[in-house]
Amino acid sequence: MENNSTGSREESVDIRRYIGLLVSYWWLMVLLPVVGGLAGYYYSDRQDPVYEARGTILVQYRGTGLTAGSDFGRSEQLAATYQRLITAKPFLNRVAEREAVPLSAGQLGGSVSSSVGQNPPLLNVRARASDPGLARDTAQAVAEEFIDYAIDLRLAEIARVQSVAAAQGFTNVQDLTAAQFAAVDSLQLLEDVTVPGSPVSPKTRQNIILGGILGVMLAGLAALALESMKDTVRFPDQISARFGVTSLGTIFRWSSNDVEQGNLVIRDAPTSGYAEAFRQIRANLQFATANIRGNSVLVSSPAPGEGKSTIIANLALAVAQTGRRVVVVDGDLRRPSIHKLFRDVQREPGLSNYLADLGPDFDAIVSQSQVQGVSVIPSGPTPPNPAELLGSPRMATLLDRLRDDYDMVFVDSPPILPVADSTILAAQLDAAIVVVDAFATRSGSLDATLAAMRHSHVHILGVIVNKLRRRRFGYDYQYPYYQHYYSSYRRYYAQPDDEEVNGVRTSIGRLRSRAGAVISRLKGAEKRKPPSSM
Repeated sequence: MENNSTGSREESVDIRRYIGLLVSYWWLMVLLPVVGGLAGYYYSDRQDPVYEARGTILVQYRGTGLTAGSDFGRSEQLAATYQRLITAKPFLNRVAEREAVPLSAGQLGGSVSSSVGQNPPLLNVRARASDPGLARDTAQAVAEEFIDYAIDLRLAEIARVQSVAAAQGFTNVQDLTAAQFAAVDSLQLLEDVTVPGSPVSPKTRQNIILGGILGVMLAGLAALALESMKDTVRFPDQISARFGVTSLGTIFRWSSNDVEQGNLVIRDAPTSGYAEAFRQIRANLQFATANIRGNSVLVSSPAPGEGKSTIIANLALAVAQTGRRVVVVDGDLRRPSIHKLFRDVQREPGLSNYLADLGPDFDAIVSQSQVQGVSVIPSGPTPPNPAELLGSPRMATLLDRLRDDYDMVFVDSPPILPVADSTILAAQLDAAIVVVDAFATRSGSLDATLAAMRHSHVHILGVIVNKLRRRRFGYDYQYPYYQHYYSSYRRYYAQPDDEEVNGVRTSIGRLRSRAGAVISRLKGAEKRKPPSSM
């Protein structure tokens, strides 16, 4: 039963994905059907109108003797035979000789058709022409001429029978002739053919509908083609299957109406769905780091502008809310931005000053942010040789000290593909997180990024999909409930002594942090202890 429910859930997600795909290309879904409908109308308008006139002939077979009278079964068979005769060339040649029909036998063959009706047996004669009067005259002439033609065929058959009987010595030829005349079929034109009032072709409404349906189909195919051409990393549930890494979570694109640009979501909008998404990533990160040694994590992205610095700053605040001591190192010495997010932190002195050994010591470059439990090491001035500084022994010493002093070390780095700084840093850290832009990062870029990280032998914790767009059908269907759930929880379950409870939790968190720091120092000392000689 569990497998069935899982399969149903995956199927429903796929359905929502395809619906969301069509909704995202709504302009195609509107434009192409409209164009198809207009094309159908234009095609119909360019066609000459065709009118159809119809005549109906009643067919009755008259038997002799015991079968005297009308026989419906034989009449239906006879009507089927007449249907073939009425479009045969000999009959059409005869019709073309009439003065009322200004058409040749070949033209009659293209305009005259017939069908058989039942109960009673009927022979429907149809004639089409661009002029309604011509269509009426043609159908009337064909119906009248066919009645005479059928009688002539029957009379010729009777004459042949008479000649054969006389040649074989039959004496009672008159009785035989009377019986044959009694069996002459009855064909009757039920009513005169009327002039058609409206054309049967072109079918403007039908062509417009067909053009619209064709436009919808083309719009769906075009949407799938455009989506496949983009080939961006926008489906978090496909990351594991396509790239062999875990998806740590998704962050949806927010506007200035939700959170002002440059503000930290965790700090300035703690009850929003975006803040809850960072808490979910924090939980996934805790599970992902449970089985690795060390507490230093690199956060980078394949290309610039994918939001890695915003992710690392908010994630550091989310981890600090659990009572852990966190430090954020701005290792992007080319285009630093951590000091812009932590506005109470100055860019200088910073990491580049320390690595270049230009004077400031460790305590001088570590700044305490306004958020409790979060320290920041800014980038410092832009150096001429950032890659050499990041790969220096002084950087390795700094990272060892940060591992001992803090529970979690987050290092921001330049994008991985343009420069080598990130891979140099990754080789010195314990794990790495890759941030991708859902609608900008291509699959090939993520493949190349993961390959570069694996070459540095760093443990890749997973991928965070950033800037995912909100859609009615997609991955954000659960997001609207976050804020409502969170605000309801605080309204109904918050107690008057929340401050006291929070204080106790903070104290417990500090004790856990100190215990973790001691354990980390012991592990570090054991790691640096030289092997005993045999």
